[in-house]
Amino acid sequence: MSKENYRHHLRNQIKCSCGNVIYTYKTHHKLADRLEKWDKRLGIFQIILIALSSCGFFTRILSDSVFGKYAVYCGSITSVLSLALILYTKEYKIQSTITQHRNAANELLGIREKYISLLVDFEVLKSKKIRKRRDKLCQKVLEINSKYPATDYKSYKAAQKALQEDEEQTFNEGELDSILPNGID
Repeated sequence: MSKENYRHHLRNQIKCSCGNVIYTYKTHHKLADRLEKWDKRLGIFQIILIALSSCGFFTRILSDSVFGKYAVYCGSITSVLSLALILYTKEYKIQSTITQHRNAANELLGIREKYISLLVDFEVLKSKKIRKRRDKLCQKVLEINSKYPATDYKSYKAAQKALQEDEEQTFNEGELDSILPNGID
């Protein structure tokens, strides 16, 4: 294999690795966002269940009618559901998982920037130096992936849509120039 051909393959490998890091970064963000929404919904649902169970018991105290008897049953059921939900959220620790996914994304952000810098510097570096940097980055990605929880398919699809359709990691023509301070070209 010629030197030029080898460097072409090396550059493509680095671009692929950079793309994988970008996808993993975005997937961790999408999963954390989804878990935050789920956590908020669970909190609201807990409040509703507690309110319904309280109303059922207060209705029984204030009324001796048949309606009051059914209110106690409803209050008992919602109270049990509320307890089950509290036990579920206590065991699952959603906030901890959200934090882990945010931390993974933050670490991957640094790796992404190093890959981009390596691609920019590619033409002025010798192949040996490029391989050394590439291997170091690959090792760091492996460490991050083993340190944090895995993502899921639903989050990957959300990341894919964000990157390909919504272009969340790109700038439109002239957009970057409009947000940089004047005088920076």
